[in-house]
This record gives sequence, C-alpha cells and structure tokens, in this order.
Amino acid sequence: MIIDEVKVYFKAGCGGEGSFSSMKYSARRVIGGGGDGGRGGDVILKVSPHLSDLIKFNERRKFVAEDGEKGKEYNKKGKHGESLFVYVPKGTQIVDLDGNLIIDLNEDSQEYLICKGGAGGKGNFKKLYSLPAQSGEEKEAILYYCIPNDVAIAGFANSGKTSLFNKLTGKSYAVADYPFTTRACIWAPVEFESRKFTIMDTPPIKKNSKNIYLENSFLKHLFRSKIILLVSDNHCEFKSEFSALKKEISSFDKLLTSGKKIFYLLNKVDKIDRNTINLKGVIPVSTIDDTGIEELKKKLIKHFVK
Repeated sequence: MIIDEVKVYFKAGCGGEGSFSSMKYSARRVIGGGGDGGRGGDVILKVSPHLSDLIKFNERRKFVAEDGEKGKEYNKKGKHGESLFVYVPKGTQIVDLDGNLIIDLNEDSQEYLICKGGAGGKGNFKKLYSLPAQSGEEKEAILYYCIPNDVAIAGFANSGKTSLFNKLTGKSYAVADYPFTTRACIWAPVEFESRKFTIMDTPPIKKNSKNIYLENSFLKHLFRSKIILLVSDNHCEFKSEFSALKKEISSFDKLLTSGKKIFYLLNKVDKIDRNTINLKGVIPVSTIDDTGIEELKKKLIKHFVK
C-alpha cells in the first residue's frame, strides 16, 4: 500500500548565544571580549530518486536541525549548526495546515528551504554589550505524494486494466478473474519509438461509492496525468460505462479531467464480432491477440511529440 499523505513537524536550529566575557584595555586596542554565536542549521527538503512514497515518515514525523554553537572568549565564533536535509520522493507537494500549497517538488534533485536557521547572537567584542540569538523557524505541514506519471489507466473492476498495463510496459503484475486484484497504484517507465513516458495503473474505481474520498482516494494520483485511458469491457453498454467513469472521477475532483486527453478503450474485443457494434470514437483493444495495441502506442507517441 502506498503511503501518500503525512503530517510532519520541521524545526530549524536556533542560533548560538553570543559570548559576554571580560575585556582588557591597552593604550592601542581592546583585548578580549566574547565572540558571536554560530547560525542555526536550516531544514531543507530535497527530492530523492530512491523514494517512491512517504512510508519512511511513518517512523519519524519530527525533524529538528542542529543549533549553532555559543560564542567563545577572545572573539572566537561558535560553529554554525549543520543543516538537515529531509528527503522526499519526486512528486511530493508540501501544503500548510490551511490547505495552501507551499511548494510542489516535482523536479529531479529539487530542493526547498522550508525552515531557516536562527542567526547567532552577537558577542561583546569591542563593545560593552552582547545581542541575543534568534530562534530557528518552525512549521507543521502536510506532505502529499502524487505519483509522477504521464498516462493513467482507469476503469471499473475486472475490465482488464492490469493486463493492458503489462502489455504496454512489458511488466508482469498479477492478473486474475476476480475483482480488485490491483489494490494500489503501480507505474513503470516505457519507451516507444524513442519517446519516453510513465504509465500508471490504478485500482478499480468503485461505483456509487458512499465515501468517494476514502474508497476512491487513489484518484488523486491522476493529478499529474496528461492522458487518461478509460477502459471498459462492457461490450453492450460501454458508452454509458465511460460516462459513469468520467462522472466518478469528476465527483472526486473535477480538475482531474480538465484539460487532459482522454482515450476510450473497449477491451477484450477478441471475444466479440466488432462489425456488430458502433466503435466510433473508441479504440478496440485486446491483450490476447494484440488488437489495437500498436494503434494505442502510436496515439500516445503522437501526443508526446513536441
């Protein structure tokens, strides 16, 4: 199961206190006096290619950077606190507790300074006073992981989505005749005619769900999709099923289908006489005899040609 939402606390390091120490005076200069404190460490979010969800945050939800060191006598400055890097998967959105987007980390090796370390205090070198250090910034935030993908496959149970995914990607994920074999989103990079993109398979959409945001919560991962493949194997009422699929997705979030290309795929056509039904606007496919697979690949390639 993919962990795609967590609440996390971040705290940057406090600055080190400035030193207040005795001074000696000579005819030419002031000798002694305390040094400045070191700056507190920052908290920096960074995209890692080695993470594919937020599961590591199940064990740790609090991240605190190192404080700066206190200043020392004879104007010796304290060391700066070490910055803390918190690694997240590509595709992580950082949202404040009011639901406002702070940053969308969707680029390789992208970094974001979420909490800045406090400035160190000023020691009393060459002066009769010191200045206090600053506290580091702190913040609670929600991390949402949205799977980076270009093409998403969606459909009701037993429509053959995973078989299609395997055919397009060359993978071999489990397929069965009983519904809900796919329990979490799976994705893989593919290359057709030198065009590279990522295809994602999703769990079956539940019809008329009582709690759509719980039962169909995986639909949030269509946020980044550029193309949605709606799959039906209902050879008699596929048009109404496509409408029902779009309705379920739009009910979850109407923006998920806005501005995106949607392909309508009638699956398992090896079992029917295609001359008996109107397939206008629909791509007939079969993973058994490869009907329509090459046509589908060409349509995907054409869409991603810049």
